[in-house]
Amino acid sequence: MRAACLHVMLAIVCLWLETHPACGWGSEHNRITAAALDVLPPESRDLLAPEAAALAAIYCTFPDLNWACFGEWGGGDADPQLPRFPDTRREWGVSFYCGWDPVLQKGKSYPHRPPESFEAAPLYFRKAVDALQAGRLADGARFAGVMLHYIQDSGAFPHVQPLHRVFHTQNLAAIAASGYTPHRLGQTPSEAAAALALRVKRLVEWTEKRLTPLFAPPAITLDEAKRLCAKELVPATVTSAVAKLRTDKPSDYEAAICDCANECVRACADALFTMLAFAPHPMPAPAPNAAGANLAFNPSFEADVGDGVPDGWYVGWLDLNDRVGRAVWYSAGTHWSKPVKSGRRSMLLLWAPAKGLEWRQTWRRALRVNSGEVYRGTAWIKTRAAKGAAWFALQFYDTAYEAVATAKSEPLKSDGEWQKVSVEARVPTAARWLRIVLHSEARDGAVWFDDIELARAAD
Repeated sequence: MRAACLHVMLAIVCLWLETHPACGWGSEHNRITAAALDVLPPESRDLLAPEAAALAAIYCTFPDLNWACFGEWGGGDADPQLPRFPDTRREWGVSFYCGWDPVLQKGKSYPHRPPESFEAAPLYFRKAVDALQAGRLADGARFAGVMLHYIQDSGAFPHVQPLHRVFHTQNLAAIAASGYTPHRLGQTPSEAAAALALRVKRLVEWTEKRLTPLFAPPAITLDEAKRLCAKELVPATVTSAVAKLRTDKPSDYEAAICDCANECVRACADALFTMLAFAPHPMPAPAPNAAGANLAFNPSFEADVGDGVPDGWYVGWLDLNDRVGRAVWYSAGTHWSKPVKSGRRSMLLLWAPAKGLEWRQTWRRALRVNSGEVYRGTAWIKTRAAKGAAWFALQFYDTAYEAVATAKSEPLKSDGEWQKVSVEARVPTAARWLRIVLHSEARDGAVWFDDIELARAAD
């Protein structure tokens, strides 16, 4: 059974990689994480199982996703010919888990290299342990993903940026640590965190030793490459030397890449095994949501941390090539009329494309649900110059965060005053999470949403 579950997890990771290429190590981040999970003992894998697929598919790439350009046009390069980036950073709360908000310039950002990684890896290790000990498995796995990223970037030899940026194996299947037994790094969280910092330092030393023979005269020595990269992010001299290495010694270079990746697998396995040793066994099941209470986070969209997007919500751009649609956190007083149901804020979807445009709850504010529970939701909707459909929906997701069912209200097609719509749904067997979705499509005009309610029906 465990082998079958791992096979399914790796299949999900591979599917993710087809449409979500990562940065830095590229897809090695995902493969190294999956390989580290593979060598954990059964009890550790079972504990992490509900979050394992997401840990390998996306959590381990969080530090590479923590950029302000997510959700913006231009593919990250401000190129008007390129499509919009999906708002992955807000959807997953990446800035929260990384502890750094690039929009607000708040928190602390750790460069993905030693010696900063010696401090970052144990910091996120402790955050992961604290979350697990509090029974928050999803949060623990997400902090663990950030931790793994810093470990992996240390093994990608980030002292030499051109090497780090092209350090990709051509054979992901060769990344593995079959037969490796993970080591516990300490008997207390503090002791283990200190030992992890030393483990990452030794990983860097191991990587340097493995790569030193490749960097030799007449091209460039490893020490010289490090010296140049300390002065400039991507020096042309080192870039040329690395490209020449790959051309002149392809077999040696590929072997070194694979060896470094596999040493990363072992270091990551040690960190995960130790982290999980401090978690409750078994992990306590989340308590059922209170019946009758409004469970929607920020339901009238009044709260905001200062970045211009209401807390707990993000924009779902269903057509990344659309140049017209707008998702606006609307403020009363913007126009003479007041398309706000209560308070001073509402959510506006304007000129939505045919594929649709949405406001969605972030994963940090999604509800953990149980099979068979019944949820009822309502929303107030107002439209103007309507030529398409708008609805309020409850969307259910499995442990891999893939949608398994969507319950929609009746679509609102006509203009008028504020209208209340509702939907009721029973949680499907495979579902673990529930999010609210506010949707508009094929609409020349505008649609506002306000005063969301979501409640679990009494048993």
